[in-house]
Amino acid sequence: MLDSLLQAHEGLIIFLLAIFASLGVRLSTLYHPNLILSLVFKAIAERVYRPKAASSYQLLSGTLGFLLPILTITVLTHAIISFAFYPNWLGGLVLFLCLDISHESRVKRISALIKSKQKVTARAVLQGMVARDVEKLTELGICKAAIDSTALNTLRHFFVIALLYLAAGPYLALFYKLLLLCDHAWRQVMLPSSRFMASLSRMIWLVEFVPIRLLITCFSLLLRPKQTWHYIKYYGRHFSQTNTGWALSFFAANLHTQLAGPRFYFGERFDVMRVGAKAQPSSEHIQHLLGLLNQMRWLFIATSALLLVIINFLRLMA
Repeated sequence: MLDSLLQAHEGLIIFLLAIFASLGVRLSTLYHPNLILSLVFKAIAERVYRPKAASSYQLLSGTLGFLLPILTITVLTHAIISFAFYPNWLGGLVLFLCLDISHESRVKRISALIKSKQKVTARAVLQGMVARDVEKLTELGICKAAIDSTALNTLRHFFVIALLYLAAGPYLALFYKLLLLCDHAWRQVMLPSSRFMASLSRMIWLVEFVPIRLLITCFSLLLRPKQTWHYIKYYGRHFSQTNTGWALSFFAANLHTQLAGPRFYFGERFDVMRVGAKAQPSSEHIQHLLGLLNQMRWLFIATSALLLVIINFLRLMA
């Protein structure tokens, strides 16, 4: 009886173990696969990218530059898992390695540095989180950039990846994770508006289109729904990247602050829409963000576990 129950709920057990391991076990960045993969993607961009080349060359080389290595890694992972004795557990290991909440520990340090008026050190910590220029950011700019980056990275690197794993298995979750790593690595080499990154940006938008909207819709049912949908209507739908616009609308509504806005990449100004009409962010809003993310995380874990238990129970009854 116990063996049959464990077998029936194996997927739930693997999922919860991977989730809680990602929250409690922090692998060093020195030997984490993310570092190696980021260096590989950055090296590809430095080798292939030609800023003065024709638009068609940049589009083709950029498409092949991210698609070939990502598909190769995904196919190799599929082959290894297929020949393993415990493929489901290896899939759980892939989920554990893909999940990432490291931005939260960094933003805690930034909040403490801002409170102690150490803006130079805060900028140095922020530089490791974002691809934009941070040298001239004021205290307000540091707080806004830290909140934007932490909110979006946690949403994508934790919630979206976990949801993709539940919906389609570890391979789509891994594929999406590699897209995010490639995007961040390439932004350190070129402008985000470069034609070279057009296909990569479009692929990320397509993969996360449904998951982000589903997550924001579900969270907004319990967390300030009226204000969230008001912001989505006036800001999120008109944002340059609509998935990001939906996410920032939700966080701006729940943090009672203004997010996003103009920024600089390699000295060039990019006019990005501001989201929200509330007070400007401060170190206190960073603490509120961490509390909100923790609340969202436990809500997601409880809801996912309940749905998996119900699905497994229905299968046993069938």
